[in-house]
Amino acid sequence: MLGKVVRESKRDWDEKLPYIMSAYRAAKHESTGYSPYELVYGRKCRMPIDIALGQVTEERQYSQTYDDYIEQTAEKMRDTHQLAREQLSSTADQRKDDYDLKVKRKSFKRGDWCYY
Repeated sequence: MLGKVVRESKRDWDEKLPYIMSAYRAAKHESTGYSPYELVYGRKCRMPIDIALGQVTEERQYSQTYDDYIEQTAEKMRDTHQLAREQLSSTADQRKDDYDLKVKRKSFKRGDWCYY
């Protein structure tokens, strides 16, 4: 992402880094099915443009007490992390299968030279 944004001058990368990191944290990752922001904070990232365009659809549930809020948030995060782990496992298996299709099996006989 950084390479695409600082093509011309390559001297202002440090000024663009916060915006790139914000976009990275808000983007849904294929491997987990969630954005890093969502895995850390337990809710979808709301950008100013989302609010301006009226695209914020998630209704907030207000808790009666702080303890209720903490309990609900912890439960939601446990569920989210479990789903992310399952998605990561599934993605890893799929990538392994894709890699294995491209690998050419080699067989060695006694006396063949090889690196060990």
